[in-house]
Amino acid sequence: MTRDGSGSGAQTAVDHGRPLAGYRVLDLSRALAGPHCTGLLADMGADVIKVEDVRGGDETRLWGPPFLGVDSAYFLSVNRSRRSVAVDLKNPDGLRICLELAKQADVVVENFRPGVVARLGLDYASVKAINPGVVYASISAYGQDGSGSQEPGYDLIVQGTGGLMSVTGDPDGGPMKAGVAEADILAGTNAAVAIVGALLGRERKRASGDAMAEGTFLDVALFDGQVSLMGYHLVSYQVSGRVPGRSGNRFPFIVPYQAFGASDGDFTLAVPNERLWLSFTAVIERPDLASDPRYADNGLRVRNRDTLTTDLASVLATRTVAEWVSRFRDAGIPCGPISDIGQVASSRYVAERGLLHEIEHPAGAVRIPGQPWRTGETHSRAASAPPGRPPRHGEHTEGILGELGYDTVAIKQLEHAGVIRTDPSDEM
Repeated sequence: MTRDGSGSGAQTAVDHGRPLAGYRVLDLSRALAGPHCTGLLADMGADVIKVEDVRGGDETRLWGPPFLGVDSAYFLSVNRSRRSVAVDLKNPDGLRICLELAKQADVVVENFRPGVVARLGLDYASVKAINPGVVYASISAYGQDGSGSQEPGYDLIVQGTGGLMSVTGDPDGGPMKAGVAEADILAGTNAAVAIVGALLGRERKRASGDAMAEGTFLDVALFDGQVSLMGYHLVSYQVSGRVPGRSGNRFPFIVPYQAFGASDGDFTLAVPNERLWLSFTAVIERPDLASDPRYADNGLRVRNRDTLTTDLASVLATRTVAEWVSRFRDAGIPCGPISDIGQVASSRYVAERGLLHEIEHPAGAVRIPGQPWRTGETHSRAASAPPGRPPRHGEHTEGILGELGYDTVAIKQLEHAGVIRTDPSDEM
């Protein structure tokens, strides 16, 4: 196993000339927010070492069904391109191994409840004492201080406390969560952006002559990200004094901008300006709407939303989704069918953009998402580096300990004592 992270279950960073090639990330996280963050860092070329507990590993390995072998689809979806070392952090020998890894790391990411890493001896102060240049990111529900810091919180909870559920769902129904764990995903993305910024700041200091430039501590909260995501709702409330409610598939500030039913299914439609409004009324063969004073501009269309959308719904129900999508796209009007996940997986857009990559798992092949952006000017699928397959539990423990200088006898002794796990070969 090389320093760049090449080998089984990891991605070869330097081969792709990516921006974080040569950087090492110690991933103490589990579930979704932390692994999503470190997955993005791996996409940028970092060597990500995932530390898992010897007893079962990341809890999401068991979040199913469905499963591929012993690993859940959930785990496989987010843990690409990293190496797994299984260590008992509550054992002094296990803690020592983790601190040795932290000493070599450029970045440490953890998402325990605030206070847990301090009790373990792996908090920022402990790591900084042996590695002053480390960029250390702590991801939690409500942040590292304040009254909410000790409250347990998952994505679902923060979607509620952060306001998203209050504005999601049908106006006549109850609050509704998003269909994906967006608070977790957003927190992981925010953490990755903050980490890259902190690394850039550190490197600029070093380039200017400060060879001992220190890293920094990053406090990333799911709640903070959720509040930032509610930006226009929060500002609208501050301006109007009105608490926004649920609006279903409609957008509060533009009409029409929502989902409509066709004769054979549903599609979305966006008409955000007057030029497109005139084109839209021509496509649906309703010039009377263009001249109707009630709909003369977007502000009036918002005020008269119910009357207008009821009228539009009856017109749009007369043709199929394919017919309307073809007509609107020919006129330059943004629209699209509402696809289920099976249709997304087989979508021409997914194929053309190379968004799903086949990997070999011990239990069989599976396609997983990879790097969600392109690099370079080739505009080809090759510009997006394929992900390494998610690791088996403890798959790389022996190799990583070897890099730290442990010999075979020492590794076997640690395994016999239950401090580490090294052989997942019996798993399928």
